Amino acid sequence: MGIQVGILLGETGSHNDLVEGLKSAGIGVDILVMPHDLSEEQSLALGRSFLESAACCDLIHNLSGCRGLLFASLSRIPSVSSITGEITDTEALICRAVSGPCFFVTEGARELAGLKTVPGIGRFHGDRVRFYLDVYSRVLALGKQTEHRPWGNYEILSEDRDDHKVKRITVLPGKRLSLQYHGKRREHWVIVSGRATATVGERMVELGPSEAIDIPCGAKHRIENAGSQDLIFIEVQQGDYFGEDDIVRIEDDFGRI
Repeated sequence: MGIQVGILLGETGSHNDLVEGLKSAGIGVDILVMPHDLSEEQSLALGRSFLESAACCDLIHNLSGCRGLLFASLSRIPSVSSITGEITDTEALICRAVSGPCFFVTEGARELAGLKTVPGIGRFHGDRVRFYLDVYSRVLALGKQTEHRPWGNYEILSEDRDDHKVKRITVLPGKRLSLQYHGKRREHWVIVSGRATATVGERMVELGPSEAIDIPCGAKHRIENAGSQDLIFIEVQQGDYFGEDDIVRIEDDFGRI
């Protein structure tokens, strides 16, 4: 399952590259199309219906413009709203009036003062999938506790549920996690930024932004920062137990065996 994102689109087929890229990176995607010719009442009714069906989502990404903001205040689910083109002064006022945990990202539009933006994120740049993986991880990390380790830190993005847990992990340059295995869970890693060397069993794989790898239950594994910048990746755990005591270390640079 992993991180589940509900995406609001203004028309069928729009933003296909982003949607398919997110799916390839292991992100679960639920889609609702909000046609532009709907009345405000129809849009609100459709939005309410979507919120009911998207109750299991970790985050909502609005790519349908101001209509997608009509029900943002109705949900406690964090949301990201992309401004993908030039907007009018009236639309800017609507954006500024939105309440709740709604954050704005600027894509190819003039900077707008007074909007709640994602900390550490500026205007869109580079790989769009990589960019939004970083946006999602930062939004989900807000208000979460950071656990520090000798190799870096991690933030829990999704607390233990029946079948999964999600972390945002940062590994400092020159550091690596212990060589370890788990008896009750499997993992899926998606690189957000930086370069990684991942070991799974007897295999070593070089990974970059938006690339992913699976770690089967019981397989020995480790990840190392192979670059000069922080390595940031999303770890999705799946199984029936996610406690830190389900870690069996084989080798460790910090003597934690």
